[in-house]
Amino acid sequence: MDPRGPVVVVGAGTAGSVVARTLASSCGRDIIVVEPGGHTDDDNPRFFDQVGDATLWPGLPVPQARALGGGSAVNGMILSGEEPGWLAGLTRHARPGEEGSVGRRLLGLGGRHSRLWWNNGRWNPARAMLHEVEEGRLRVVRSTVECLVMREGHASAVLTAEGEIECGHVVMCAGAVLSPRVLLASGLRGGIGSGLQNHPTVTFSVRRPDADLGRFDACVVLDMAEGPAEGLVVAYERMSAADASTGMVTLSLLNPVSRGAVTADAVDFAMLSADRDAGGLLALVRGFLRAAGGAGVRDFRDSLGADATEVLSMKDGVAEEWLRANVHAVSHATSSCAAVTNRAGLLEGTENVTIADASVLPGIPHETPAASVTISARRIAAALGGDLS
Repeated sequence: MDPRGPVVVVGAGTAGSVVARTLASSCGRDIIVVEPGGHTDDDNPRFFDQVGDATLWPGLPVPQARALGGGSAVNGMILSGEEPGWLAGLTRHARPGEEGSVGRRLLGLGGRHSRLWWNNGRWNPARAMLHEVEEGRLRVVRSTVECLVMREGHASAVLTAEGEIECGHVVMCAGAVLSPRVLLASGLRGGIGSGLQNHPTVTFSVRRPDADLGRFDACVVLDMAEGPAEGLVVAYERMSAADASTGMVTLSLLNPVSRGAVTADAVDFAMLSADRDAGGLLALVRGFLRAAGGAGVRDFRDSLGADATEVLSMKDGVAEEWLRANVHAVSHATSSCAAVTNRAGLLEGTENVTIADASVLPGIPHETPAASVTISARRIAAALGGDLS
């Protein structure tokens, strides 16, 4: 076992691609990235065309990308916060006319064109990482990771489906669901997987008034607030790649306090386990439905799924039951290893295991999390690269 052996990055998603590229430019070690996913079409603005069996991990209760570039390679491209300064120019706001008819309806409620991870193509961090592969600064192993081989707090190897890869350091970047699962499979415990969060979300189908899908599947959002609850409504021009006849709107609670856990055989987001979250999301849903039935947009609420209008007339207890039956997670899982890592991402009880993905965010961002993930990953990788040089 060589303590100065290769640095193995587990996962080449949003975080892993940023970590690998940063390490390749700041660290003298060999860099090996283990990722089973392949390439996507970064020039296609319709993200639903990217989502499918080939680009998502099977058997998970929440969509998680399995592709070079991860969620950034297959997601809806919505950036509800500001772009990281070091990625200036790689995002832009959607322009009037790029939305379809569902987006125009949301604009009529006071919505806005969102910032997109798009500028003459989708921002996919794997593309920059692959330039380092072409220059020989790192290599990618196309495989899945089963566990780390641990000896007295030291990871000596990464066990993949094809065999062991000896390592001097491991950086976990498989995401807030799969990173803790790999660590638990490695025999590590001590709070790994606790503190899991997501944005509780409710989805309504929308009958399309016409066939105008616009340029992007989603590029209009509506910011909401009801008391302390912060919400985001997103208009989608179609339900899926196979169903363009129906649109949908999603409403997410952006500041939840409920926390769940990842275990070896289950993922429980415990969404709405806190009364504050249940009450807040219900207030947001009702506020949106009232606005959707207002003057000038009367047909919007009527075009929503049958449950929509009923929520306004339900008693609070019945409405909360409806909410709990219809709430779902989105691809925004975070914070499942924040309690067991320090600011540098080092996993407690280990000498050479760092986590640099959404797992280490102390709480879920009050926005779509891709920007926060890239900022955290770059910070951790830059510091680690200096330590390992």
